[in-house]
Amino acid sequence: MTKSQDSNLSNAIANLSFPFANFFLEFDAKTLPSSLAAGLLSGIIGVLFDTSLAAFVFSGDLTSKLAQGIGIVLSSAIAVRVVTSLTSSFPTITADIDTLPVAVLAGSAAAISSSLSDSADAETIFVTILATFALTAWLTGAFLLALGQFKVGELIRFIPYPAIAGFLAGTGWLLFRGSLEIMTDVKLNFSSLAVMFQTDILLRWLPGLIFAALLVLISRRYNHWSIVPTAIIAAIGLFYLFLWTSHTAFEDAIAKGWLLEPFASGSLWQPFNPAKLIQVDWSVISTQIIGDILTIAAISPIAILLNASALELAAECDIDFNRELKAAGIANLAVGVGGGMVGYHTLSDSLLVYRLGASSRLVGLISAGVFAIALFFGAATLSLFPKPILGGLLLFFGLSLLVESLWDAGHKLPKSEYFIVLLILVVVGAVGFLQGVGVGLVAEIILFVVNYSRIDVAKRVDSGINYRSRVHRSPNQAQILRQKGEQTYILELQGLIFFGTANKLLNQIRDRLDLANENLRFVVLDFRHVTGLDSSAVLSFTKIKQIAKKQSLQLVFTDLPPNAAKQFHQGGVLETPDPVVQVFPDLDRGLEWCESQILEVSQLHRSRFLPLVMQLCTSFLSAEQATKLMQYLELMELPEGEFLFHQGDLSEGLYFIESGQVSVVVELADGETKRLRTYTSGAIVGEMGLYGNAPRFASVVSVSNSRLYHLSNQAFARIETEEPLLAATFHKFIVSLLAERLRNCSLELQNFLN
Repeated sequence: MTKSQDSNLSNAIANLSFPFANFFLEFDAKTLPSSLAAGLLSGIIGVLFDTSLAAFVFSGDLTSKLAQGIGIVLSSAIAVRVVTSLTSSFPTITADIDTLPVAVLAGSAAAISSSLSDSADAETIFVTILATFALTAWLTGAFLLALGQFKVGELIRFIPYPAIAGFLAGTGWLLFRGSLEIMTDVKLNFSSLAVMFQTDILLRWLPGLIFAALLVLISRRYNHWSIVPTAIIAAIGLFYLFLWTSHTAFEDAIAKGWLLEPFASGSLWQPFNPAKLIQVDWSVISTQIIGDILTIAAISPIAILLNASALELAAECDIDFNRELKAAGIANLAVGVGGGMVGYHTLSDSLLVYRLGASSRLVGLISAGVFAIALFFGAATLSLFPKPILGGLLLFFGLSLLVESLWDAGHKLPKSEYFIVLLILVVVGAVGFLQGVGVGLVAEIILFVVNYSRIDVAKRVDSGINYRSRVHRSPNQAQILRQKGEQTYILELQGLIFFGTANKLLNQIRDRLDLANENLRFVVLDFRHVTGLDSSAVLSFTKIKQIAKKQSLQLVFTDLPPNAAKQFHQGGVLETPDPVVQVFPDLDRGLEWCESQILEVSQLHRSRFLPLVMQLCTSFLSAEQATKLMQYLELMELPEGEFLFHQGDLSEGLYFIESGQVSVVVELADGETKRLRTYTSGAIVGEMGLYGNAPRFASVVSVSNSRLYHLSNQAFARIETEEPLLAATFHKFIVSLLAERLRNCSLELQNFLN
């Protein structure tokens, strides 16, 4: 086979939707030993952990169904591990039944058992629980698949951390409580606290608590993959050493609650019979359990993305979050067929496999094989697993979550956010998961509103004294604008303007009016940095307009977004025509309008016409020099809207403006233009073109019919040869002109920074 044929075959396999394509393309015989070791270790640890999860769910009144429960958990884990291994973007990622959904499902199972205990037999209760598991897996799988398909994985990152931490704390508490119930067979509540400290009951849970606490302390101190498996092996060895030295028979250990009841002979695999669906009590599921199902569907994508993000960081690689959501979605749809539990990516197992140096998808398949052996041939072995260690593993999970979400978060979060974590924990423990997360999210939203309201909605507050338009003014006009600058009040707004910030803006304007007496004429509101408005903000702007109308003020809105303009029109803030509100495309043009109004009152709005020769005499030349310079200039008539030159054109001298108005504009990449400066009669534009052949950095367009005089590079070269004194005077003037413009730029920058 040629190289091109081999490449075509690889591409064809890669393009297949069949999940085994990834396995065939990535398989390398050299990785087999490390993959085998990692898969075996992951599988053995996973079986032990999942057995403890099954014991958590099928405890109390459901203990008689523990063997079937273990079979359900193990078969679910097999499906999740195989599908995820073959479809994930990270080859060695490991998936399993997770503690978060298990904690919720354990509560659901207990609620179903309690509701039906008086009206249904054990089989009906069990079938209803399985139907709940299946429905949860299907809904969660479909939701995950949809999220991945529509590529909205990144949006889940917007869930606030306190809500996640509170949920983890609630999960940790339920696992803590459930582990004690597994080890003692006593329902944990206030009335049973005294029972928990009876000698025989204490000996059931105290060893598990010591085992879990030591495991938490060691794993937090030393981050190594071998800690948990070594601790499990050592604990099992110590347990059976104790039985041997104390001459305790297996029957006595079972009677004392130290070992599980022996399982029935045969495998743990008992396929779900669809014919039993007629026994399901759907009314209990629809009325009491639907909230738990929705909670699991909501938290699963968050948990997947959190685990994937942490793994991405630890492995220093890129993981496709949307693909992971789809992989978990397909896996849970498969799990639901057998009435299994929700599962997805696990961080601890995936990191274990990564640190063992494995790099093949074989890891997930081998670990699933270990689960299959336990499922079909491991009933007798699993019944020998000590309950204190079984409960201790679950307790380790719970304590780890509690320490992470309460102790660690307490050192990271502000007191207000930490209070939300505690609030969620209390509500989850007292009422339920959905209610706890809901209360937490509401509290987080309220906290966000309060904190955001403290942000000053005005990014910058200034007056016309310091902040003026980029329109060139004559010395007399500039002096008037400085004297009358307090008549213009400028606010550059920012962020989301809503009920929490809009009223603050209203009060800020009221306070300014109280200080201004009768001097204030214009209130300029710039919306360039505003991201949105709500209806309360529109109402506040309506009140601002009413105040402006009452006090004969002009409101000037600049850079108003289209959506905000639409809201203002609908809310009556903007009218057509509007005697109170003026709208301009940007702040520069809004300020120009305010300045023109001030100059109009001062009768300096328009300077009287002066021929260029007279302007030159008043600027820097004597009458004789001005007359000589005019001989080298070329008159140009520029109609309104016509360009004098374009950005990028070669520089060909400078221009004197005798009358009219031109603007210097920059052409942006999106085709829009940005006005940098506007010049009127008596100004010079393009002066840099006289001192170099660099392309024009901006364009100049006529704002009104204008008369200009052009001094070309060739004409100026003649001046330097024929009239050296005139050339020297001209150079000196250009230097002072550039220095003045640089000084103005520095002042604008200083005002901006202040």
